[in-house]
Amino acid sequence: MSIPDNRAVGTWTVLSPLVSQAPKALPLVGDRYRRRRSALYEQDMRLLNDVLASSPLAGRYWVWSGLLLGWAREGRVLSHDVGDADLGVEAEDADLLLRAEEHLVAAGFHRWFCFRNRVGRLTQRVVVRHGFRFEFFLMDNVGEGLQEFHVYGPGRSGPVELAGHLPKQELEPFEFLGRRWMKPRDHELWLRTCYGDWRTPDPSWGMLDDRSLVAHRSWVPGADGAG
Repeated sequence: MSIPDNRAVGTWTVLSPLVSQAPKALPLVGDRYRRRRSALYEQDMRLLNDVLASSPLAGRYWVWSGLLLGWAREGRVLSHDVGDADLGVEAEDADLLLRAEEHLVAAGFHRWFCFRNRVGRLTQRVVVRHGFRFEFFLMDNVGEGLQEFHVYGPGRSGPVELAGHLPKQELEPFEFLGRRWMKPRDHELWLRTCYGDWRTPDPSWGMLDDRSLVAHRSWVPGADGAG
């Protein structure tokens, strides 16, 4: 909340992803609730696709991470990944993403948190709907044919910032959830870079197991400069 971009985010919007998960733990409610939430999530994914198709970001964002893994390995959204859509955007398209976000808000999505790295550079914008997170990662070209992304999470002594490198690729269309999306042309290369043996499910896999990570440091937004 110390990031200026996030000061207008309401308390209910902030909490909605957590609140939406609570009924899964209730006896006799969990399985039915998960099935209903999964169907609703796919519906919201299609809505997001439809809205962005007529926005400035059309054809300029792509599916990656767990969403790409689910499509490639099982042809569906992974059950543990429902409600967490990972989408990539070129960092140079940050203004297009901001304009496209206005289209999403008009369609019923809500602005959630933005994230800035230690030099104050915007690295992620997130919108939510029905408690689901739709995360747009702004990827920087860092030379040698690589793109850099940032993720954030809790650490033993406070928040941490992780940076990863992925091979920069051309995009190509593919069909998923009844819609046309974009993905890296050699998606298997990206999946190997992140997961290694991505074809074999690994229930113990966590964020720190991502093989593309190249940096792990404490996170205080803007601590190293204005960006």
